[in-house]
Amino acid sequence: MELIQYIRLFKFRYHLSFICVIVGSLILAEQPLYTIIKPLLIVYLSFNVLLYGGLYTLNDIADIEADSRHPEKKNRPLPSKKISVASAYIFAFVCMLIGLIIAYFYFGRSMFLLYASFIFVNQIYTHVAKKIPYFEILFNSLTYPMRFFLGILLVTDKIPYFLIFSIFLFAFGLACQRRVIERRAPGWEARRVLKHYTEAKLIIFQVLALAIIVAVSIVDYPLYSAWYIIMILLYLIFVFGIHFSNYFLNFYKWLWLR
Repeated sequence: MELIQYIRLFKFRYHLSFICVIVGSLILAEQPLYTIIKPLLIVYLSFNVLLYGGLYTLNDIADIEADSRHPEKKNRPLPSKKISVASAYIFAFVCMLIGLIIAYFYFGRSMFLLYASFIFVNQIYTHVAKKIPYFEILFNSLTYPMRFFLGILLVTDKIPYFLIFSIFLFAFGLACQRRVIERRAPGWEARRVLKHYTEAKLIIFQVLALAIIVAVSIVDYPLYSAWYIIMILLYLIFVFGIHFSNYFLNFYKWLWLR
């Protein structure tokens, strides 16, 4: 049973974010796609499973007090005391160290530094930005374009800056969505920063982000036009979907509140 609790710390449901890495590789790939399967699998293990397994654990340690007051999150391994804080620290640092070692010896210094930058951004978010209204949404969105950039680095040194910016805006819309879901759920007061938001304001931010994505796609035309169209359609579905379907609402509750 204790092993199951440690497995829960990896938060495999959050690994959907690895899609950003895969898409970054697919869009910019200049070689046969089968050649990037092995690098993607190694990145998934070293980055998504190990590095972020450690980061998720550090985040849970920082959030123990707030999570223990939340009706759903109090059942997580740390606030429920199924895993001790000391054991969680050891687990986190071992996972992160192994992930960094794999990045350095398999991909080289540039990928190692990029992995390290995720640690830096994550810790700034956890200990500083997370407590500042609106700034925490921006910082929470930052790692998604970074994931996209990670995928790009696996296949090329050409950087599509406008496309990366659009990924950030997409992530920003989803981050606003998360705050909408959290505010609707019982026990939202446990996270104090949420009191500064209203659903109406968050929806306005989502609409503005979509408008900027459309504007960027026009400026960047005709590069990646098909990908911009796909991004806009996915934004409409996954960001505004909760207003039209309980399926999306229940999915996000499972993803973010458990």
